[in-house]
Amino acid sequence: MRMPWPFRQAGTQAGGFPGGREDRRQTMLLEALRDLAVGRRGVIYDVPASERPRTVPGSIFVRGGAAWRRFLDAREAVDAGEPTLLISLRVLDEAERHLVVDWGTTYANTFLLVEPRDWRCDLTDPENTFSHRLDDAMDASVALAPPGDAVATVGWTRGTPLSGLLHEAYGVWRYWTVPSRQGVTRSIPLDLGEAGDTLWARLQPILDERFPQASFDRAVARLRASDRELLGGPVARARSVFRTRLGLPVMHDTACVDRAVRHLVDAGSMRVMAASMPGRPIFGAGRPVPAEVTDEEFAGFVMI
Repeated sequence: MRMPWPFRQAGTQAGGFPGGREDRRQTMLLEALRDLAVGRRGVIYDVPASERPRTVPGSIFVRGGAAWRRFLDAREAVDAGEPTLLISLRVLDEAERHLVVDWGTTYANTFLLVEPRDWRCDLTDPENTFSHRLDDAMDASVALAPPGDAVATVGWTRGTPLSGLLHEAYGVWRYWTVPSRQGVTRSIPLDLGEAGDTLWARLQPILDERFPQASFDRAVARLRASDRELLGGPVARARSVFRTRLGLPVMHDTACVDRAVRHLVDAGSMRVMAASMPGRPIFGAGRPVPAEVTDEEFAGFVMI
């Protein structure tokens, strides 16, 4: 089964099923995964294990077939710097995870990789036990689907046998803690035990817990020491580093990065220039940012 299309934000309506039976089933699965995700952008990784991409030894290039190229096109369509679910239809190894999330992306650290929780689950393999169960769940759900010429309502798959199977199969969130291509992912189970549970509803509190403000403060301090050139220009530009570099805290709130810079300025470890204020004052090195400066105003200050 091939799912090369990115899904969009919840609230946008997908078109009605195309004509053929396989097209209808692909669209049904796409809509069920969209309803499972809810609330954010996303893209499906559907490349079969037999066609997995592989790096070319001694080169930055990757060798992959048509399924891989279709996935790259779909991923590019949602590679815009916003948190984006990347749902794999099978469990990947570490090398493939890096390629799927990091190779050729602009904002790698905004992609949140979710895989099936059971290593035996491979929905790209039609002979896989889970694929047979998926077929049965689709057959049992098709009577509940909108007519072929109708526009599918977002959320129609919830409560169907198909939704129940996907809730059972998903998922595990994989993330990196070291900004290195050699880093190993950590795994966080996502418990979707209730019929109305969604991936984003489970991920949001986990992101808050795993990446509190202190983690951004430490990360900005390390970047200041190791990659000083990345922290120049408007304060808001510092967010780009957290969008692009795997292993840094996942930016679930853009204000986390701005606050980290402000904390370092107030501690005397960084300096910023308030270009929008009379006299273009410089803060830092014993002169903290005035409390009355709002977060929005501070985002426009210039790191120096």
